[in-house]
Amino acid sequence: MFKALKISPKLLLLLLTLPSIIRLYGQEDRSLSFHVSGYGKGMGIGVNSTRPSSGETSLMYTAEIGNLRHPKEIDIIFSLIPNSSAFVFGQVHRADLLRLLAGKQFSLSERRDRKSVGLKANLQGGLSMAYLAPVYVDLLYIDNAAAYYRPTRYNPLLHQQARIGGRSGFTYGLGEGTPRPGLHIRTGLEARWGNYQNDFKSLGCGVMIDIFPKDLPIFYAGDNQALFSSFYLTFALGSNR
Repeated sequence: MFKALKISPKLLLLLLTLPSIIRLYGQEDRSLSFHVSGYGKGMGIGVNSTRPSSGETSLMYTAEIGNLRHPKEIDIIFSLIPNSSAFVFGQVHRADLLRLLAGKQFSLSERRDRKSVGLKANLQGGLSMAYLAPVYVDLLYIDNAAAYYRPTRYNPLLHQQARIGGRSGFTYGLGEGTPRPGLHIRTGLEARWGNYQNDFKSLGCGVMIDIFPKDLPIFYAGDNQALFSSFYLTFALGSNR
């Protein structure tokens, strides 16, 4: 007859924790992270999702909303008007963006423990949907010796700079915009670290390009462009699942 199999408590503990050890020192599982990014003169927030593909490669999906600013957008204030705020002379549209991206993430080094840093390389491309909303400014009116501001759709040919008290609120013109689809490409490096096995922080940097079929009419005349390129910097909080 077979003798009773005896398993020591230490061996039993090792068997129970073996899946976690493999997960920690092997390929990372799916991950989900939320990020903030800065690029050129714009900013964005978004969500990233990755899942293992093959070897040290993962599929990476990103959804991001943000804005796109022309390199020559410079805020000015006409200080002779009381309580005035900033606006951009000649800017007739602002560009808000929705980016839907897919690509690959390559693992250059894994995060083995709390003191180590993992390094990733990212390559993504996809849709860049610009929404061009007209710019409204607070235009100064004087009526019977009383001065007041009225939000007005900006036209640099009609509205003198000396009467502009600044940009109107964000909601003005929001429902009057037009979509402009384009393409987005980005590539960069991402460093990951964290105090826990599944949770991580990351810092990324790289280059990105937004390109559209036609120039985006951000300014009333001149200097509009269809291609926007810049460096980017991202910070993210995420977890492996």
